[in-house]
Amino acid sequence: MNPSPTPPDRDPHDHPPTAAGDAPATTAAEPVLSIPMDLPHDPVEPPDERERSTGVTPIELFFDLVFVFVLTQATHQVESHPGWSGLFQGMLPLAALWWMFGAFSWLTNAVRPDAVAHRLLLALTMTAFFVMGLDLPYAFDPDGWAFGLAFLVAVGMHVALFLTAAEPSARAGILRLAPFNAVGGVLILVAPHLSDVGTWVCWAGAVTVLYLSMVIGRIRGFVVEPHHFVERHGLIILIVLGESVVAVGIGAGGRPVDWKLAGGILLGIAVATGIWWTYFGGDDERTVRAMSEASVERRQMLGYVAFGLAHAVMIAGIVLVAAGISDGIHHLGTDTNRWWLGTGVAVFLLGHAWHRHVLGTGSIAARIGAAIVVVPLTAPLAGAGWATLATATAVLAAMTVADHLLQLRMALPSEAREPRVPRERQPTATT
Repeated sequence: MNPSPTPPDRDPHDHPPTAAGDAPATTAAEPVLSIPMDLPHDPVEPPDERERSTGVTPIELFFDLVFVFVLTQATHQVESHPGWSGLFQGMLPLAALWWMFGAFSWLTNAVRPDAVAHRLLLALTMTAFFVMGLDLPYAFDPDGWAFGLAFLVAVGMHVALFLTAAEPSARAGILRLAPFNAVGGVLILVAPHLSDVGTWVCWAGAVTVLYLSMVIGRIRGFVVEPHHFVERHGLIILIVLGESVVAVGIGAGGRPVDWKLAGGILLGIAVATGIWWTYFGGDDERTVRAMSEASVERRQMLGYVAFGLAHAVMIAGIVLVAAGISDGIHHLGTDTNRWWLGTGVAVFLLGHAWHRHVLGTGSIAARIGAAIVVVPLTAPLAGAGWATLATATAVLAAMTVADHLLQLRMALPSEAREPRVPRERQPTATT
């Protein structure tokens, strides 16, 4: 049977509508949501996006502000405990926090928080996230019980709000995802009360359960509205970048500004600008287009990998960049940590390259190349903070220019990229 022509305003990846009264057609490839509930599977088509308000709401921006405090605490944990132990004691709690924080981005994508009850519950959840941020330095100590308890409160709020979603498949999906989040929270709650080895095992297990839950549980059914989803994550990255700007002030604090310090501030802002340019240099429009053109189920996987996993890598990189900027400005002419700044830039670039690769929004060659060279270039210059800051700035600037040239080359028609071969002259006839 030949399908009817697809109207121009429909997603080309959606199934054609069935006639009134007909049972929805199923195919062998259609994913099945095997839960003991009478709920539908993946939606055949997303809700009409023209009828949905897609902008980020003020309550979401207000909610995101609490993440600034979380990042400040994670950065301070890394700075105050140099070494692998301090690094992971800052990064593992941050990873758990980002998973749950990102989950609320999915929530407000499915449930627009216009109702008073929704706003009040989000405000209450902010308290839970603030408690987690406040207790982050003690998350590995026996007194750090509040982190795990607040995490479980956030999980409960997330489920309660998601169950008000209009899409039945989303409600079914959250009921399958919630047990994994709860198990992660219980492991975090138990971890501080075990031996050192047990604490580390529980924390590593909790983060693993959280980040692999979508794969292990074969979770599906969430509907992603592309414009809101991309804008919300972009605003979160913008807020995260605020931590690197704050780091400039922290590194320069307690001293009158002279020409040397002003130069260090300029370099610190330049590094933060390079990170901003990498993320926001035109990719947002291409990302929205890639998400909009994807099928409903593929949108969910793109959201999980490109915005959940890859953004976790980018956020970890920004925390290290913030620590490196603060340390570099505080020790402009003396020894600085040789790994924080260069490693942070490299981790961020690798995360964004992963993000680009998954979405197919541009070349990743310049980002991979810059990530490879930035640590070897900055580490030997750790004897002076200004040198590491200047080198990181130069690498980011060179990467941006190279990427722009690659994008221009890819945009050219194939005929324009191929060198013109001169035509052979035909011999003239002689008489």
